[in-house]
Amino acid sequence: MKLIRSAISCMLAVAADAFLAPGSHYLSSNQINGNSMSSTSMYGAFNKGNKQAELMKKMADAKKQREIEASGDVAPVVQPSEDKKLSDAEVKKMNDMKRFEQLLGSESTTMNYDIDGNNYKTQQQEEEELDATSRGVNRMFEGDPAPSEPFEGLVNMVTGNAMGENGAKRIVPWLKTSSAKQKDYLIVITDPRAKSSELRSTLIRISKGLPADVLSKLVVINADTPAENRRYLKKNGIDNVHMLCDEKREWMREYTVLGENRWSMCLLVLQEKRVEKLVREVDVELATKVIKAATQKL
Repeated sequence: MKLIRSAISCMLAVAADAFLAPGSHYLSSNQINGNSMSSTSMYGAFNKGNKQAELMKKMADAKKQREIEASGDVAPVVQPSEDKKLSDAEVKKMNDMKRFEQLLGSESTTMNYDIDGNNYKTQQQEEEELDATSRGVNRMFEGDPAPSEPFEGLVNMVTGNAMGENGAKRIVPWLKTSSAKQKDYLIVITDPRAKSSELRSTLIRISKGLPADVLSKLVVINADTPAENRRYLKKNGIDNVHMLCDEKREWMREYTVLGENRWSMCLLVLQEKRVEKLVREVDVELATKVIKAATQKL
């Protein structure tokens, strides 16, 4: 048993050294064998090393792409205009450049691992930084594809069950059987905070300030339980807003709408399998106006 433990410790030490970026604090085999580090912590370090290696590769790709663009060896990124609809390839190229620029500007590119707390970030802080950097790599922009599958995992507020494929077809316009409705838009308001006072204030405002035809194309996704949402809507007499539950925030992660430096409300307008509009950090005082402006030309 001691031999097996020793072998595992050596493997983890080598893996950590291989994945951690230059300049970060390396894990020695003595530190790994020490009593101060649990098996869970070692597993976390290994996983973070993997994630960091992936991010470093993407950083290198981003820098290479910037150099190519600057050298003029490729055609410049096409910018959208009022009278031209970009192709899927053009949209992807344009948004990839936005993601590259954001990634290169990120301050959180090197992760350290907390061993004994001396001048190290806590494990939670490092996880938050790593997650934030990962979101930058995969950040969604207007024009990006709007995946349908995440809708299947959202929970119906009334039944408490996941919507599944059939439920998603009733919500997502381009999945509907009627060809006339497949080009409709869907407004999505999200908030990852539990019992968010800003979202609740917004619910009251939009229920009174938006016309029925707009509300019929709007859903609100939050992290509260179905029971909590039913209780709040009933207490405030709101019966014209459709709410869906995302307690694990999986839909919000997929659409990268957890917020910027803090969790916050976001607004999306989805149409024909694309993200037509995306507004982050929505101000509760302006939510109704933002929705009207975002859907004005659709």
